Amino acid sequence: MKKKLLGITLLTIISLNITSVNASESQENTSETAVSVTDSSETAPSSEEANQTAEEVIEEEGNDVADLSQLDTTDGTVSMPRGRSDIYQSIQPYASLPSVSATNNNTPSKSFIDISSHNGNLTVANFQKMKEYGLTGVVVKLTEATSYTNPYAQSQINNAQAAGMKVSAYHYSWFTTDAQAAAEADYFAATAKRFGLSTSTVMVNDIEEPNIAGKSDHTTNSRAFENRLKALGYGNVRHYIGLHWLNSGLINGNTIGNKNIWVAAYPYTLSTTNLYTQYGAWQWSSQFSFPGISGNFDINADYTSIFSNPTTTPPADSVQMYRLYNPNSGEHFYTQNVAEKNNLISKGWRDEGIGWNAPTSGNPVYRLYNPNAGDHHYTLHASEKDHLVKVGWRYEGVGWSSGGANMLHRLYNPNAKAGAHHYTLNSYEKDNLVKHGWRYEGLAWYAK
Repeated sequence: MKKKLLGITLLTIISLNITSVNASESQENTSETAVSVTDSSETAPSSEEANQTAEEVIEEEGNDVADLSQLDTTDGTVSMPRGRSDIYQSIQPYASLPSVSATNNNTPSKSFIDISSHNGNLTVANFQKMKEYGLTGVVVKLTEATSYTNPYAQSQINNAQAAGMKVSAYHYSWFTTDAQAAAEADYFAATAKRFGLSTSTVMVNDIEEPNIAGKSDHTTNSRAFENRLKALGYGNVRHYIGLHWLNSGLINGNTIGNKNIWVAAYPYTLSTTNLYTQYGAWQWSSQFSFPGISGNFDINADYTSIFSNPTTTPPADSVQMYRLYNPNSGEHFYTQNVAEKNNLISKGWRDEGIGWNAPTSGNPVYRLYNPNAGDHHYTLHASEKDHLVKVGWRYEGVGWSSGGANMLHRLYNPNAKAGAHHYTLNSYEKDNLVKHGWRYEGLAWYAK
């Protein structure tokens, strides 16, 4: 069935020559910034094939696409996302889907939303309102093909981060060759870097465009896109895929990795049952709304906590440790004091959620401050504390206690002037930093 277009003509698409992101560029003030040089063999493709535009794909392949608007499954008939390009716009037949309010509790899990330019300028207060309904993450559309950038992306990112939401990013893909996939990955990564997104950000390949469905090896091309992002330092890659693409064999979920897939399928009848839990996340409606906020949103259940901040109650005899980030100095800061956390947020620090749960008793973790560099250091070792005090650091007392079964990793950035040490429970984050030049120093302390 041919697409029904909005307007008279297609938007003209200008293919941009985007220089590949080079990890040898000057270091940014973030703990996640690469400190090693990317392998010179990982150069951006420069062929005409790599620079093919979405319009050229349609001209070459035609725009006769299968009707993939719904799918019959063992869980009932579900509606599918389709044709949500900002370059090649089409009318969306979602009228029959039920509208869902955030106040409705007879729904699957409500973990995070994803947004694009269609959601406009969302304020910090808007995102704070969303958090009141239990949402803790947002995935922002950054780019499409190699010519489009979401004009609201920067403000959407900044305001979501200011509200304490976990921010991820997605790219609407048009590639039909490995070379095009690499070129689109370059454009996506360059934009993410320009918008201040660290290399630990979850980066999503949104592979849903009907005009390319079945016209290439989508599995191989998507892996090429993923590998290019990883070569550029963005190692946390996921793939947004409609259930019909998976069920029909357009893309191989086993090769991509089921837990790396954010699947989309919209039931016409809702319940509290979480479906498709074999995947990493599930987008279950495009008609979700919040009281007092205009427009509809895509709503998602997060099965791996990759797109959202866990909101579970801390274990008994423990306290939540808040993790904050200073985008100016690159320092991460950790505190159990809510007032201290809120004061730093008011001064421009970013709330990155709960870092870990610290026991209420155990071995002391000492907190020190360097008045010259302006950053903090934390250590289990009294000898290290005493040495730092001797060379001019200020001892600020016991920050929290160490104890439990979960190990926090300690890493050191030899190039940083502030925020030189980083502490994390996340083994992936640890491995990614080591890959980019950080030195792994072993155990920091233990958490519950």
